[in-house]
Amino acid sequence: LGNMPALLDAIVGGWKTAGVFRISGGRPLTFSTYDGTSLPTYGAQRPNIVARPKRSNGKDSDWINAYIANPDAFQLPPVYTLGNAPRATGAIRSPTAFNTSMSLDKDFSLSPVKEGMRLELRLEAEHALNHPVFGTPDTAVDDPNFGIISYTSNGPRQVQLGVKIVF
Repeated sequence: LGNMPALLDAIVGGWKTAGVFRISGGRPLTFSTYDGTSLPTYGAQRPNIVARPKRSNGKDSDWINAYIANPDAFQLPPVYTLGNAPRATGAIRSPTAFNTSMSLDKDFSLSPVKEGMRLELRLEAEHALNHPVFGTPDTAVDDPNFGIISYTSNGPRQVQLGVKIVF
């Protein structure tokens, strides 16, 4: 920083930062039946959609426990029928994901010890802001937990400190 004293410059000056920010919109949800009876060779039974599904809004606790605002938009189809729900619908999507990784590093010159020698100090934080990324809601229409998000899809913040001497 120009005419800063050498000791203060060694402590405060020369730090580098880096970051990776990832924001991704929700993915289309696939709705199914929990206890439905489908055709034996045709795969899982899907529900009938009788109204446009909507996502709940408001505080996290509101939509985590009831992600789908109108669960009556889904009905079980008759036995041995497929239902009219598509494999995945973009009408309602999983929660948005936001993740951040950051680093802070600095090189300290150790030239008084040996010419060209330096110490590299690095602090890295994976998931630095510790923001929860909620998983997908239960999408099995006749399941008692239908519409409930019961997990997060990321881990806790992880921080590591690295020191390297280059000579």
